[in-house]
Amino acid sequence: MFRMNSYFAAPVIALLMSGTAHAALTADQVWQSWKNAGAMIGLEVSAATENNSGGVLTLNGVSISPAGVPGVTISDMVLTEESDGTVTIVPGAEIGATMAGDTEGSVKITHDGLTLVASEADGGMVYDYTAAKLDVAYDSSYPGMSFDGSEAPKVTASGTFGFANLSGQYSDTPGDNRVFGLDIMADTLAYNTVSDDPSMEMKQTTTSETAGVEMAFEFTLPSSIALIAIASPADFTQALNEGLALSFSSSQGDSNGTMNQENPYMPMSLIMKAGGGEATAEFNKDMMSINSKASGFEIESTPGLMPVPVKVTSGPMEFAMLSPVIAAAAPADYAFLLKLSQFSLNEEAWAMFDPAGGLSRDAADISIDVSGKTTLDIVGLAASEETGEMPPMPAPESLNITEVAIKVAGAALIGNGAFTFDNSMGMPMPLGEANVTVTGAEALISGLIGTGLITEDDAMGARMMMGMFMAPGANPDELTTKIEAKEGFAVFVNGQQIQ
Repeated sequence: MFRMNSYFAAPVIALLMSGTAHAALTADQVWQSWKNAGAMIGLEVSAATENNSGGVLTLNGVSISPAGVPGVTISDMVLTEESDGTVTIVPGAEIGATMAGDTEGSVKITHDGLTLVASEADGGMVYDYTAAKLDVAYDSSYPGMSFDGSEAPKVTASGTFGFANLSGQYSDTPGDNRVFGLDIMADTLAYNTVSDDPSMEMKQTTTSETAGVEMAFEFTLPSSIALIAIASPADFTQALNEGLALSFSSSQGDSNGTMNQENPYMPMSLIMKAGGGEATAEFNKDMMSINSKASGFEIESTPGLMPVPVKVTSGPMEFAMLSPVIAAAAPADYAFLLKLSQFSLNEEAWAMFDPAGGLSRDAADISIDVSGKTTLDIVGLAASEETGEMPPMPAPESLNITEVAIKVAGAALIGNGAFTFDNSMGMPMPLGEANVTVTGAEALISGLIGTGLITEDDAMGARMMMGMFMAPGANPDELTTKIEAKEGFAVFVNGQQIQ
């Protein structure tokens, strides 16, 4: 896959960064604000020629790059002062970057009617932008792998990412904490990629198109510390305590895509469809939070790696995670949620390993929902790997198992429970209980024996384990168990202590 050097991403952000604005902007003020902002993060922003005539600033040969390193170049740019105090910015047709080092190549941006309007807001600057179309195309190569000591062949990768009816806003609000915001909206986001790796004998092409894309980013940077000055875990901790934060949200409509892989060992051809979804993420000194929902997907493969067509479908899916970031005096909330519903295979795929239909074809479901409170220092754990010092030990206070549910091939497991933890002895001692119910296990084992996936001897071991740790339930083919954790790290299963 294409590997983008970090120096390319930074200048693109710097292109839109701004300093303190004035009620009526001038083109020179906007241009100077870019140069000032670039200097803040170690970038040189310059133009080969500058000409200001009647409130119209024309720039030719614009360059945005770290000192001595290739960066973004823009053929020309026109900044026009408007009567309402805004400045309209129209970049030229040629925008690109050259990559050097291990990865060589170029990135080019083409657009249809890209226009930015800069205005003052809250003491900072806001850019509203629109484009009928904007494409980012890359063409790169980098060293592959060598298995015999000879010179590794080059891997080539190219592709295009395109937005249709693009619009949005970029904002920069100064203050004790400087807040950068970026909103992106597009009718469609489409891409196609091509890669060729001779060392792995693999050629791959992908395509995708997604409708109704909306994204919003917000980055808060403390005024007391420069971004380029954050060079160690200690610096990062200081920045977090002083307000460093990041938030993100997105939503999208239906998407369609393809993937074709030419390889003598793993040939593959996929057709993919997915429903709409949404996601949010937040990171600051208090928490790291991720939430995402999707309405389902469908993946279909043609015969290649598999001898028959394989079609996998799913219903709604959900993922969420919450964690503390820096250890605080009091335990903080943590949580993990995973819901995968209605996973199913087509009959042709089932028949490859179960032609007689011994296993239930019911769709599979997975649901895991746990939460609690803990003391956790993620930054400290990362710092200990760098320094070699003893890492700060997490100290859980509670664990609530709201639900653990797995349903597959007609069998089901459902569990719940709650535990607290005594950390006074240096190691968390659990106290509490969990209850588990399993249904359909015997039918599943018999079906697996019928398919030949397990033997009678394997089944005997599984049945012995279930007999040791589970008791018959109230219904046929139902097993239950109660797991209790008591003082002194004592664990009991159905009233019997586990030694």
